[in-house]
Amino acid sequence: MNVKQTGILAVVAAAAVIATALSQHTSTQGFATDKRGEAVFPNMVAKLNDVASVTIRDSEKTFTVEKRDDGFVAQDSNYPVKGDLFRDLAVGVAMLAYEETKTANPARYADLGLAETGAAPDTVGRQVTLKDAKGATMANVIVGNRDQTVGGARGGLYMRLPDQPQTWVARGDLRVPAPHAAWFEINLTNVGRDALADLKISGGGLDEIAASSEKKGADLKLANAPEDREADTSKVMRLSFMVDPISFQDVRKQEGAAAADARTLTVTSRNGVRITATVLGALGDGWVRYKVEPTSEEGNAEAAELKKKMEGFDFKLGPNEIEMLGWGMKDVTTEPKK
Repeated sequence: MNVKQTGILAVVAAAAVIATALSQHTSTQGFATDKRGEAVFPNMVAKLNDVASVTIRDSEKTFTVEKRDDGFVAQDSNYPVKGDLFRDLAVGVAMLAYEETKTANPARYADLGLAETGAAPDTVGRQVTLKDAKGATMANVIVGNRDQTVGGARGGLYMRLPDQPQTWVARGDLRVPAPHAAWFEINLTNVGRDALADLKISGGGLDEIAASSEKKGADLKLANAPEDREADTSKVMRLSFMVDPISFQDVRKQEGAAAADARTLTVTSRNGVRITATVLGALGDGWVRYKVEPTSEEGNAEAAELKKKMEGFDFKLGPNEIEMLGWGMKDVTTEPKK
């Protein structure tokens, strides 16, 4: 989402708050309190365009997203994130309204998904903090499980404020994406069947595996199978899944340098682009660094675009990709049939 579009946040939120207020006057569910129907964070709707950062703390980590002139980025890596999630989270916080009181006993927080860090991960609440451009806190709330007893299509959730023991059922639709993966467009690019020309895994003290596609749309064929082994076509085909798509589970700023003989994956496309992933540290950790090169004039434009989102960062691969990077020749071949 373009930052210039954030002006619509107040309009969207205001309409939703009006709808919520109407539903509260017609609902008979819940136990009325002196706060019922009040906004948890008064005047937040009018200040939505001032939200400059959103921080989420869960059972594992703390993750901050910042609004920049040219979009939204993860603070720890400067990697672009989905702007619509930033918008939805800010609007969701602004729309929260008190419905009824629940427990004030910390021993019962886990039942509502509001436990403190250190408890079982699935019982820990997610703390959401909104700040303005000067770093001042605009809203701070711990969100727990959904509550289905609140009437209306939007329903409700359990929540508490960090400096108060009292928990509440709040009316609203605040859904907090888990850090980090949900915030990113995890598919960097697709080198599909028609585009894939060749693929090679080498280095790291392990076997080299080389495979190529003879023509557009043809399956990969193992190029360096030993004379006493036959290619396992299903395993060779699986190699193509590493690049269709090329995706990741986490991203960070570049850290350190790769070993001189690090394990690498190199894929060349028929579109004139070569992409190399170099393993950083232990293979099992799954962190790689990408390099993008054009191999022809035709590939210059595509390579330039891929460089913008693939170079300058380290990416964590998924378990399937990590497994295949560690394959040796015996993993992609079988003994000849007699």
